[in-house]
Amino acid sequence: MRDFRAIGARLPLMVRALAVGVPAGAFLDWLDTPIPWMIGPMVGVALLNLCGIRALSIPYGRQIGQITLGSAVSIYFTPPIVAALGANIWVVLIATLSAFIIGGLGAFIMSKVSGVNAKSAFFASIPGGSMAMANLADKYNAQIPPVAVAHSLRVSILVIAVPYFMTYGGVSIEILPYKPDLQIDYTVIAVWLLIGGALGELSERLHFHNGCFMTPIILGAILTLSGVELSLIPGWMTDFAQLMFGLILGERYERAFFARHKLFIPFALVNALFIILASIGVAVLIGLATDIPLSTLIIATAPGGLAEMTIVAQALQVGVPLVIAFHVARIIVVNIGTQYIYLAAMRILGRPPNERPDRL
Repeated sequence: MRDFRAIGARLPLMVRALAVGVPAGAFLDWLDTPIPWMIGPMVGVALLNLCGIRALSIPYGRQIGQITLGSAVSIYFTPPIVAALGANIWVVLIATLSAFIIGGLGAFIMSKVSGVNAKSAFFASIPGGSMAMANLADKYNAQIPPVAVAHSLRVSILVIAVPYFMTYGGVSIEILPYKPDLQIDYTVIAVWLLIGGALGELSERLHFHNGCFMTPIILGAILTLSGVELSLIPGWMTDFAQLMFGLILGERYERAFFARHKLFIPFALVNALFIILASIGVAVLIGLATDIPLSTLIIATAPGGLAEMTIVAQALQVGVPLVIAFHVARIIVVNIGTQYIYLAAMRILGRPPNERPDRL
């Protein structure tokens, strides 16, 4: 009963978010801009919240969006594509390791110019999952607000800047060499999403990171590699997934939270721009050493969320499987390795890892 009362209290705020987000997405879609159904709702809902007009996303919107998107991209994992991924595994590892170097440099610069202590700057700059970095910050007595602000701003900038830069910035977008030749079958989709959703929810209950996204990808890829013919996910369903993510990203912009930490925002923006530009530099260097298209590498090395960057890749029809491989490797290695790198650094400096900082 309490859950129903909570939904009832949230309902007007959800309706408000949809009342702004849907027209914003439709308007950008009419303008034929990149990923309109994520950028439009995100910006619209964020502006509402920053103006003090609270708007909330739909309950289970993240899970619904992840299951839909994961199913949509899983059919790209055919035998030739998987073989190509195996041939480029060394590139994925190089890009993954570069995330630590870029994040470390970003943390050093932030701690020197912003007044934020080195510990908080470190967790704010490492491009892992925002929730994972916030949890580590809390575990080792770093300040959570700078970490949350930095990651939210960086992902938001990426979601807006990367697709526009790719579309209008003169970057040659090379379309996927393989596009699934499948029909839309709503019966197959219904059964597929139901099974994938159930397995995704189970995996998250077992603490599998991004389970509602990765489990449908793994399920669809296994079926595709086994020769099972699935179905294309229609465009309106992937647009709906974009809408769910846009509402969630916009909801994060709480006026009170950003007002309390407004002095840190300029430094977080500079930090985000440095990490993004450095990641593009890594993409360029890898592109010079390989035959992988630069358009794919920019999205694959972008320090953003797995689901958000997959949406960008899927919408622009660049190398979706390679983008997923890059980001999955980064998330696994960075989220696991960050803790040990931090502990090693504290040991070298002769400082206790859980010491409370004397400044923000």
